[in-house]
Amino acid sequence: MRAGPTFTDGHQRMKRHRVRQALFVLSIGLALIGCYLTFLSMGLYRDYGRIPRELVIGNGEESLKVLKETGLPFAFFVMGDTQLSGIAKRMLRAAAEKEKPSFAIIVGDFVKEPDLWRHRFFLREMAVELSPPFPVFLVPGNHDIDYGSKIRDLSRRVTPEVYEGLYGRRSLDFVLNDCLFILCGVDLKKPDEYLRYLRETLSLKGEDRKAIFVFVHYPPRGLSSFINGPLPKEEVFYSLLETYRVTACFFGDYHGYWRGQRKGVTLIVSGGGGRFKGYQPEWGKFHHILKVTVEKDQLSEEIMVFPDRIALKDSIEEMVFVKLLPIVENRGWVLYGLFGLFLSWSGASVIIWIRGFRKRGRKW
Repeated sequence: MRAGPTFTDGHQRMKRHRVRQALFVLSIGLALIGCYLTFLSMGLYRDYGRIPRELVIGNGEESLKVLKETGLPFAFFVMGDTQLSGIAKRMLRAAAEKEKPSFAIIVGDFVKEPDLWRHRFFLREMAVELSPPFPVFLVPGNHDIDYGSKIRDLSRRVTPEVYEGLYGRRSLDFVLNDCLFILCGVDLKKPDEYLRYLRETLSLKGEDRKAIFVFVHYPPRGLSSFINGPLPKEEVFYSLLETYRVTACFFGDYHGYWRGQRKGVTLIVSGGGGRFKGYQPEWGKFHHILKVTVEKDQLSEEIMVFPDRIALKDSIEEMVFVKLLPIVENRGWVLYGLFGLFLSWSGASVIIWIRGFRKRGRKW
């Protein structure tokens, strides 16, 4: 005579059933995550292929061609150290909807590291998601160009030459509405280069201007106890600003806001475009874009402050673009194959799960 099932047997069967159910739920979850990531990758891959060659992002001729002489008053944006942050994207979009600047300048560190695919993601964000109706000029920072060996993969290292292939000249100057704008790219190993460029531009184009504006990523030492710099040969730099009566100079690098004056020259640090550092003081620690308006008899500054918000989607997009797309470059069919695989996986898991419920006489 066979013994009937004991309480222990029933408990073990129930335990095994729960384990199987948990595994099915996990399987479905992983498959759906795979579907989402591959679907997202497919969209990013299409966007990457649609980045136009003639961009008004950077210091190329295309950006200069769209500048328009409108007379006074006119305005421009300054922001810095955006580092591909979601808040920077939202700030620039909101500011562009509210105001109509002639152009914007990012004073360096617009990516997290000098990696080619991070730069490509930046271009994708600017060209596809934002598509600003004005040119955006760029001052290279220490995170944007690899002057040494930060990036081990040589195919992904953004050297000065690669940078200029993406964005045009590292140093740039132009005149708009009788105001001179000078963007200085600084190679810390060759500090005389930026000083030579600044001196020559000021001497040749700076005479009798309505205003002169200089943009450099690194601030000089001594602006504040919490702003480190270091701009090389800052005393020579200061001397040039004073000799040619520069109106204002804008810096980045410090992730916040600071303003001061030195012998008649306005000095502004505007690096609140991205993440903050835990050790920095609360002073000037807010996300912002600086709007500068040049009027007939004065220069006005408006700090456009934005709340901090964490957007997980932006981080996921960057991770997928930088980590996955290099693997499937020129092989987009792989993404479609993976999407089909994950979709089939999730469908099969759901079907097996439903059958398991029916077999046990349970209702779905």
